Amino acid sequence: MPKLWQISYLLSDRRRLLSRVHAELWRIGYFLRTGYYSAGERVIPAFPDANFQAHLKVYQFMRQFAVGKDVLDVGCGTGYGTAHLAEVAKSIVGIDYSASALKWARKHYPKVDFRQMDAVHPELPSRSFDLIVSNENFEHLPDQKTHTQELARLLRPNGMCFIATPNPEIFPGNHNRYHFKENTLAELRELFAPCFADIAILENTMEPFTAEGREMKAARVARGETGLKSLPFACDETDLDNAASFFCFLRTPFAEQR
Repeated sequence: MPKLWQISYLLSDRRRLLSRVHAELWRIGYFLRTGYYSAGERVIPAFPDANFQAHLKVYQFMRQFAVGKDVLDVGCGTGYGTAHLAEVAKSIVGIDYSASALKWARKHYPKVDFRQMDAVHPELPSRSFDLIVSNENFEHLPDQKTHTQELARLLRPNGMCFIATPNPEIFPGNHNRYHFKENTLAELRELFAPCFADIAILENTMEPFTAEGREMKAARVARGETGLKSLPFACDETDLDNAASFFCFLRTPFAEQR
């Protein structure tokens, strides 16, 4: 006779499977109605699952920094976050590589400036933005070094670049086929250091789910590689929710140090 924990696990596994099937059927139905297929990585307001809610929280938190500023939203996808920031920004540009995502964005937010381009090689003028937001996009890029250099080129001297990107300790070994590279804290610092003088990386608040992940974190902490526990500047933290990702705040782009 199966034990209680085994029955609970089987029921939980069945619920997860049914949830995935339901989500996929919804996506297919939505595609048939609208012509847009909402892959699991690209969130959309019409499908407000937990992943969407986590992404939206980032935009809600970053809204306070966009007031009266020239803003760039990198990897804007379906544009809901760009539109949210546009309500308070002086100007805003949302860029994404996906033509289908931008088609959806332009249809639903026609007043927002959306442009199709490669985030690694953005065709935008230098020193154009006071605030750059990259919400769970960095891990999708094949050339993160060049992308970081481009972010520094686009940012104004007194501006801020914000990057939210997953901590690989949370789901070690769980390969996400949409992600090119999830970076450790040390790897992020190595990427950012040649491009920005002021780097603040906030630790995520979620503890790793597996023994492997906990061992990875313990080893990192033992090496003295730790992020900040709190933000190094005053702001409204009501919508701050960095459960599974490192939140990176980058200032003073490298060109200004020469």
